[in-house]
Amino acid sequence: MSSVMVMVLVIISLFIPAVRPSQDLWTLECLPTVGIVAETTVINCNFKDIQEIKIVAVSLKKIPENMPIFEYDGKNSGDPRFSLKNPLGPSLQISETTFSDEGEYLYRVVTDKGAKKVQLKITITAKYKNIFSSTWPKDVTHGGPVDLYCNATDGYPAGFIHWFDRSETNWTMNSDLTKTTKDTNGLKSVALSSKLTFKSINLDLAPFRCIVLNSKYMQDGESTLQITSARDDSYKESPITSNTTHIVAGVMVIGSLIVGLLCALLIFRKKKVQHGRRPSAHPILSHEFEKTAQDDPESCNTS
Repeated sequence: MSSVMVMVLVIISLFIPAVRPSQDLWTLECLPTVGIVAETTVINCNFKDIQEIKIVAVSLKKIPENMPIFEYDGKNSGDPRFSLKNPLGPSLQISETTFSDEGEYLYRVVTDKGAKKVQLKITITAKYKNIFSSTWPKDVTHGGPVDLYCNATDGYPAGFIHWFDRSETNWTMNSDLTKTTKDTNGLKSVALSSKLTFKSINLDLAPFRCIVLNSKYMQDGESTLQITSARDDSYKESPITSNTTHIVAGVMVIGSLIVGLLCALLIFRKKKVQHGRRPSAHPILSHEFEKTAQDDPESCNTS
């Protein structure tokens, strides 16, 4: 009889955990959060393994501080930048995020089904801005040397700058990146400066783009570099050359007219002389003049 009672007790003890109230099995989870300075940061949290649950109060402490940085029990108290994203859910949000919000927190949520605690982490970043690109020299010659520059400021943590030409070829491996970090009263920032050098640039690759990426390789912005070309235009006719050509052409025309006039005067004079000679000599001179004109037809030709 005693052995039967023992077996009954063992079976009952095995079933006791299985019939515990379901509200004891739910959990609270919060995802790692990355916030951006001066923007609203959302801390995504959710209840798991339960459908109907009502939030009664919440409390958020920053480790290792003892006092809550934010509390809710029907109304908010503490840092006014913190609040529940939705009173029906456990997610939090921070408006006007600052670098001081970075760190680890202990989050406690009290519901009508009990209370849960979870530890969460917030990482703060800052977007890069003032993105600017330029060249040196300013006027670039096709096939000549040139340095392409791209700068960005006020980002955090340190990011990256990538270079692309018009065909989307990545030239980043040929560039040099400089990172300058500042920390003024807790306000952290990194300035980025990239230089891409060409000993002999092909302007057919232009325009170039510099892409500014944050520490997670997400794009913060870009700048398109419009290169001012200083191509050799010597083949084009300059105003001075054009004027000189016109002057020379005018002189040649005037010179041709003068030569033609002199030839006409010379012929007229010869004819006059021939008319003044003896009749017996006239046929001979006339014959000799005609022969000369036939032998040298270009003697008075002008070009």
